[in-house]
Amino acid sequence: MKMEVSRERKKGKVYNYIAYDESGVRYAGLIEAYSEKEAERILRGGGYRKIRIKELSRWQYNFISIFVRLSYQEVMLFTRQVAEMLKAGFPIARLFDVIALSTSNKKLALICLVIKENLKSGNAISTALQRYTDIFNPVYIGLVRIGEKTGQLFDIMEELAKYLEEEHKVRSKLISSLIYPIFVLLITFLIVWGLIVFIFPKLFEVLQGFDVPIPLLTQILLKISEILSNPLILGLGFSVIFITSLFFRFFSELSPQYKILVEKIIFSIPYIGYIMFKIYELRFARALLLVLRSGMSFLEGMRNLEQSFDSGIMKDVAIRLQRYLKEGEYLTNSLYKVKFFSPFFINMIKTGEETGELETMLDKICQNLEFEIKTKIEALLSAFEPALVVFLGIIVGIILFAVFLPIASIIGTVTKY
Repeated sequence: MKMEVSRERKKGKVYNYIAYDESGVRYAGLIEAYSEKEAERILRGGGYRKIRIKELSRWQYNFISIFVRLSYQEVMLFTRQVAEMLKAGFPIARLFDVIALSTSNKKLALICLVIKENLKSGNAISTALQRYTDIFNPVYIGLVRIGEKTGQLFDIMEELAKYLEEEHKVRSKLISSLIYPIFVLLITFLIVWGLIVFIFPKLFEVLQGFDVPIPLLTQILLKISEILSNPLILGLGFSVIFITSLFFRFFSELSPQYKILVEKIIFSIPYIGYIMFKIYELRFARALLLVLRSGMSFLEGMRNLEQSFDSGIMKDVAIRLQRYLKEGEYLTNSLYKVKFFSPFFINMIKTGEETGELETMLDKICQNLEFEIKTKIEALLSAFEPALVVFLGIIVGIILFAVFLPIASIIGTVTKY
């Protein structure tokens, strides 16, 4: 590892710094320099004051390398920053120094310093990025390599930034659409659980003092209360939630066969499955557009996409497309033989190939799919929200009914006397 070698030879060290700008805003990050004095001089030259510097120990360096992660949004912002600074004419070596000094994410600062170290050693940016395949997928690295070879790094970074921003837009829309219903369901569950576990047992104690029959509905809820208050059941429930969250957290680590099985189950869900299918089509259309604009052949693009997709189905589609493209098939015929894409998708690609306007058609496919996904999600939410309110009302009504039935029996017994 070149960064570590340079540290061992004392050619350059990594320092952790805290500093303030002229307006008093606090900054913290990493900086590479030959000495503490040089690091301070660089920071002062950047307009920082009240500087505190400490050399990064090896365990801190390893901790940042292994455990600190970059979010999708941070990768997107990094790509946009590189594209804009290249456009502004920044020297390539200084560019990564500026990003390292301005970012609050220590992992990103470290990556920028590693890239700078590679550039100083005569290596390419893509060589440095290959060490972080958990952050930068093969398509990203492959396109950066093409940009370096062709001298079109700015154009490539611009296209990558657009691609990541469009992907982020769809993800954000999907996540923001799910936040409200998930929050309501969670609150509903907690309220119902609290009523059944804490209120019903006390009610049962009161009922035992009266010689009245306990209604069947109340008996059922009391039995549910016993089950839910059982520590063993609670432990099992939390274990299931924990295992499920781990499953989704490490979904990318599953074998392609299991991923395909899970995705097929999701696709089989009415309406939601259709939305997920369209999201997959949109991702593939954007990837094809990115490959086309980069100047990479579709066959080479499919090889890179196969490694970059975290979806089992999309990986399988990329593998099969490679096979048909190797046999000399046109893209349209290859897409048709895969039997995954919708007729609209294939016909638009066919029109693009026949007219020589494939890039325009791919762009139109993306716009159409974005609009359709947005419309479908909004329609789903407009139907889901009132259904959720009705469901909540029914649950609360059942609980209240189960509470008032025995109270009515007690009142009836007392009035007899």
